[in-house]
This record gives sequence, structure tokens and C-alpha cells, in this order.
Amino acid sequence: MKIKKYKLSRTLRLSLKALRKPAKKALKKALKYGFKLKRKGARKLVLQALSFVKFHLSIRPRARLILRIIPALAVAFILTSQAVAYLEPKKAEIKINGQNILVADKSEPEKESAEVSFNVGSKRSPFDFKYPVNGQLTQGYRAYHPAFDIATALGTPIKPLGAGRVEFAGSVTGGKGNIVIVDHGDGLKSLYAHMGKINVGVGNEVNPEMSLGTVGMTGRTTGPHVHLEIYDRGVAVNPGSILPEAN
Repeated sequence: MKIKKYKLSRTLRLSLKALRKPAKKALKKALKYGFKLKRKGARKLVLQALSFVKFHLSIRPRARLILRIIPALAVAFILTSQAVAYLEPKKAEIKINGQNILVADKSEPEKESAEVSFNVGSKRSPFDFKYPVNGQLTQGYRAYHPAFDIATALGTPIKPLGAGRVEFAGSVTGGKGNIVIVDHGDGLKSLYAHMGKINVGVGNEVNPEMSLGTVGMTGRTTGPHVHLEIYDRGVAVNPGSILPEAN
């Protein structure tokens, strides 16, 4: 049977060392007066020994501290031993990244796992991936300009990006002039500004083969072009993510 060796802390070692000298002194004194102790009864001998210990404890606070610590250490040692004895049967049989893990007892019933399945369907985009007019992109999407400006000849027909229903058709303030807004469904909308003539009305069904109106110079503009904006649930998105790089 192997006996485990426990290493004392530095504070405890120093405290025991401090008690060594008083203990030797007490032993010498006891031997010196041993002939006196032999004449006294056992009861008186015990009382003198207790009185001697009490006196030295009263003048040595470190010794009193050690006597208080020793019971606490004994309790901690017992609790630790019981914890080790409890965890020993639960040693892991597998390792993850070289580290042991605790596993439940084999006697415990396995819990049934629930499976959740769902299908992800695809939906065709309402846009036709074509520019509303044949022209040149003169200004792209910016934080201060969330739109595409496509320059082309005055009077060129403007076609919607995809099928949908006209939500608004008319003139607005703020520099955009005559505009048409088409609702493509699923929160997607497209806006066409600076139009000259408007050929559709609110509620009309449109498709990429139809003309919403013509390129004009209404509102604030320096030349004939289409100001195109696209919204996804009310948030402006970059038309470049939908339209091809070249017209």
C-alpha cells in the first residue's frame, strides 16, 4: 500500500519551526524538574501540563493561529478525499483534444433527440436584369446618391425592370420631377425619375415589354437621363447588385 506524501505550505512550515525552540525549552525544564513531578499525582501532573501549554499559547499568537488552522485543514482534507472518491467512478472514457471529460453514468437512460426538418424553397426574381433604357451610366450608387443615373437621348422610352403594379405616377417636389414607382411584390420597388411623359397610371399592371413613359428633364437635372432607385422593404439598395455591369 502506497502512502501519499503531502507537502506543507510555507506558512505552516515556518510556524512549526517557530514552535520547535519553545518545545525544546519546555522539555529541558520538564527533565530538570522531573524528580518533583514524580512525587505528585497524575491529576496534578495533567493540570500542570495544561497550565504550561495555556501559558505558552497566551504569549505566542502564532501558535494559537496554528491550532485554529489545523482543524480547518483536517476538514478540507476529508471533504477533498470524499470528492475524489465520488468522481473516480465517473472517469471519462473518451478524450477531446487530449482533455478528459466527465460523462454520465451508463445506467442513466438516453434522452431521445428531436429532429427538425424544413424545406428551403427558391423564388424567381421579379426583375428582368436589364437597364430601363439603352444609355451610359454617368453616376453610380453613393451614400449621398442612392441611385443610378443613366444618360440617353431625350424622349427615349423607359421600361420597368420587371413585372409589377404602378404604385405612383406623377410629379413630386425635391428635384426628381415626374416619377413612376412600380411595386414588384415581396417588398421590392423601383423608382424612375426626371421623366418627360408618363404613359401609365396608378394600379396599372406593367411588364418589361411596356413603356412607363419617356426620358425627360423635369426636376433638377443637367441633361436627359433616367434616375433609377430600387428599394427592398423601404431600404434603398444598390442597383448594381441587380443590373449587369454594362448596358
